[in-house]
Amino acid sequence: MAAEQKKAKVQKLIEMGERVHMLVREGKMQDGDLIAMSAQVTELDKVINAPLGKVPPNRNNGICPQCNVAFEGAFCTACGLNIEEFFAKPVFTCDKCGLMVNEEDFFCGVCGSKRGA
Repeated sequence: MAAEQKKAKVQKLIEMGERVHMLVREGKMQDGDLIAMSAQVTELDKVINAPLGKVPPNRNNGICPQCNVAFEGAFCTACGLNIEEFFAKPVFTCDKCGLMVNEEDFFCGVCGSKRGA
C-alpha cells in the first residue's frame, strides 16, 4: 500500500507543479524562484519540441520544415512538401518563446502564451 501512496503523492506533486507553471506563465504568480523554474521548464519545452518541427524553419539550412529531413530542390524527397510554396507563406512564431505556431492557433503549444499578446 505504501508504494501506491507514494505514486499517488508523486502524481499530485506533478499536477501541482503543472498548475503552478501555468499560473506563472499567465502572470498570476510573481515569486522570483517560481518564475525562474518556469523559465527553465519553458526552455526544456523548446528542446523537447525542436525535433517535432516547432523550431521556426530556416530555408537556408536545407531541412524540410514538415518532416525534418534534408532536402534538395523544390520538393522534399521524404514527405513531398513543396518547399517553395511553404516558404512563400508567412511563418507564425510565439512572441514569448519564439517557437512555431499554426496560423489558426490562439495559444502557443509550448509555453501557453496567447498569440499576439
